[in-house]
Amino acid sequence: WVFIEPFSCEGKDYVYKGRLYDDRAVADLITVITTTNPIPSIPSTQIIYNSQKSLFRIPAFALCKKIIVFDGIQPEYESRADDYEKYKQKLVGLINTDPYFTNTEFVFCKEWVHISGAVQEAIKHVTTPFLFIHQHDFDLIQDIDLNGLIVTMLENPRVKHVRLNQNMCVDSYLEYDIVVMPFYAEPNVVPLWSTCGWSDNDHITTLEYYKDFVLPRCNHQPMEWAMDPLLKQTLSLYGLDFASRRFGTYIYGRS
Repeated sequence: WVFIEPFSCEGKDYVYKGRLYDDRAVADLITVITTTNPIPSIPSTQIIYNSQKSLFRIPAFALCKKIIVFDGIQPEYESRADDYEKYKQKLVGLINTDPYFTNTEFVFCKEWVHISGAVQEAIKHVTTPFLFIHQHDFDLIQDIDLNGLIVTMLENPRVKHVRLNQNMCVDSYLEYDIVVMPFYAEPNVVPLWSTCGWSDNDHITTLEYYKDFVLPRCNHQPMEWAMDPLLKQTLSLYGLDFASRRFGTYIYGRS
């Protein structure tokens, strides 16, 4: 991976409804929530370290508040409890020594609650209207125009959930069994592809969408287990336009 050192680049500035949306302004509007849990590599912190470091290629992410939420121990990892505790302590130790962990808060779940329960615990500590839901083993490897995306979401409330794709967006590409369609929100700030597939892979969303729409439907299970079947059912019963407006799911990027 190629990483950019902290604060070494600047994003685009936008003026929307008389307000400047530069890196600092956008950073004040968004919180990064990174979910983590026991994985085979603990107590090594290398995977999550690379993941958090990669955030700094996006200037507003470098500046904004970040929360790392630790899920409880799933049954198959109960024998790794000591390693998980060492993993936690290693990360806590980075707060005052490592620039990639500045402005970071840690949240600890008392029991295993899956990603949805972990996010629900984390958002108790969120005061911003926007969220970036980030998984500990995902690295950002391309730049995105986060400032432009936030302006787009402010202008168009239909855009509620924008996923950073792991693949190229092309007309023939099947994303969760549904062909993605180009959709350019007004104003035409960033390219978005409408999709009827809901995934909890890295995405920009809103606190309101999560509190009022997503989390009440998840019941502490993996979010896409609940949301993607519900989206498909809504699509089947009520059609594409209703499903798109209801779930507001898009993929960032262009073909």
